[in-house]
Amino acid sequence: MKKSVFVVKFAALAVAGVLSQGAFAADGTIKFEGEIVDAPCSISPNSQNLTVPLGKVSRTVLDGGVGKKATPAKFNIELLNCPAASKGASVTFTGPANAAGQLRIDAGMAAGSFAEGVAIELRDSGSKSFAANAESPVYVLAEGANALKFEAAYISTAAKVTTGRGDATALFTVNYK
Repeated sequence: MKKSVFVVKFAALAVAGVLSQGAFAADGTIKFEGEIVDAPCSISPNSQNLTVPLGKVSRTVLDGGVGKKATPAKFNIELLNCPAASKGASVTFTGPANAAGQLRIDAGMAAGSFAEGVAIELRDSGSKSFAANAESPVYVLAEGANALKFEAAYISTAAKVTTGRGDATALFTVNYK
């Protein structure tokens, strides 16, 4: 009798162990990324991989002359934990640019699928344009959190603008003063 009770208890424990394994099944993977740097402020995780939607702009807004501009999209680069001794910072947006310093539209897609005769103009918080691959104007930093405000807008680079994707990519670097 003792032997059959032991077998029943062992079987019950074995079944419970197999059933509990379902609670440990993986449904996905999370990769945590970051870096410890020697900088006065931290960059908010929300600002590290930004997507700035420029919208679906009618070709007629940009067609007919060089320098015509679409409505800008506003975006921020958030700095956190800035010490009281922080003086200021500028930002450099690095990416493929045309001769005027505007970001070129990505041409890596199939021919004819990207817009031509258009680029992306970068602007500071006062709507003043500045060149890609060069430092923006300096922003004064306060102790704690700071939002560095920017704008981006399509700008015509030719008299004739064609339709298609208007994507561009840039890396940014915060330059502390």
